[in-house]
Amino acid sequence: MKVFISWSGERSKALAVALKEWIPLILQYAKPWVSEKDISAGERWAQAISGELESSNFGILCITPENISSEWILFEAGALSKSMLDAKVVPLLFGLELSDLSGPLSQFQALKVDQQGIMDVIKAINAVSEAKASEATINQLVPALWSQLQQKIDDIPGKAPAGKHMRPQGEILEELVSQVRGLGSRMRDLDPDFVDRDLKYPSRLYRDLDPRMIDELMHGTIESRDGDFSLLILAGLVRDTMPWLAEVLIESYRELKSASPKEAREIAHRLIRLAEQTSRGRFGERLMGRSKAGHMLMMELPMFIDRAVSSRMDFRAKVGEMSPESSTDSN
Repeated sequence: MKVFISWSGERSKALAVALKEWIPLILQYAKPWVSEKDISAGERWAQAISGELESSNFGILCITPENISSEWILFEAGALSKSMLDAKVVPLLFGLELSDLSGPLSQFQALKVDQQGIMDVIKAINAVSEAKASEATINQLVPALWSQLQQKIDDIPGKAPAGKHMRPQGEILEELVSQVRGLGSRMRDLDPDFVDRDLKYPSRLYRDLDPRMIDELMHGTIESRDGDFSLLILAGLVRDTMPWLAEVLIESYRELKSASPKEAREIAHRLIRLAEQTSRGRFGERLMGRSKAGHMLMMELPMFIDRAVSSRMDFRAKVGEMSPESSTDSN
């Protein structure tokens, strides 16, 4: 059973690595995966992460005060939400209280990094596994081996060391975009029967993808006090089925950081046109198949995009990011 452990920042990474090494001591069937540590030399990281996100059965998000608003954590949270039920994704809070969690991450049942919290994580993983360990075994092993994990946790610095940088999110997203750009040519080289087989079974593409879930995710990020990440959430949700749209959403998120209101409207119109073009014709029908959730998503995607762009600009106006010169463009 694969357990995807997401991190962003040095302290979060240290926790992820500690969990990767400790979890199999309790659940021998578990195969935790941590990016960077588990990506072989020469392997493209974006391809590796995409494959692991898709094939994982459980997801742990290592959340610290430094990365609680991380774009990458939110992107992976969106991708995990698409791939599995919310009950299979657990934000693990390190140096945070449950009340600190806001925005899209608040939809998940978060746990704290203490013995009881880790016990609950182990039991949650075991609950969705086919090769279950007995509860009595878990109740004995977690307390018995807790000191080993506790020591590694205690060795993690109390805050990010001065002079060291957090995981470079910009470089991560740039690499993701470059990988997505190559998907089109690679897909043309695939066996047509292989492509047709996936398109015949849209449930694989839209597993647990419901517009109501997207609406809840976006509502949470719009209300977040730390920023608006709606476009990144949408990109994470559509990255497998519509990689070209995910690429444009990520690039548009960057553009909106400095766009004037007029430019923001143009970006929104461009995204909406792309979404509408994707849903039309035979390609749109094949992509959505008989999936009710897929059809609902394509019908409501333009509305989601428009709302995401508007909320991003509202947030910028609220925090005073827009200059007076930019504001005059809206007149």
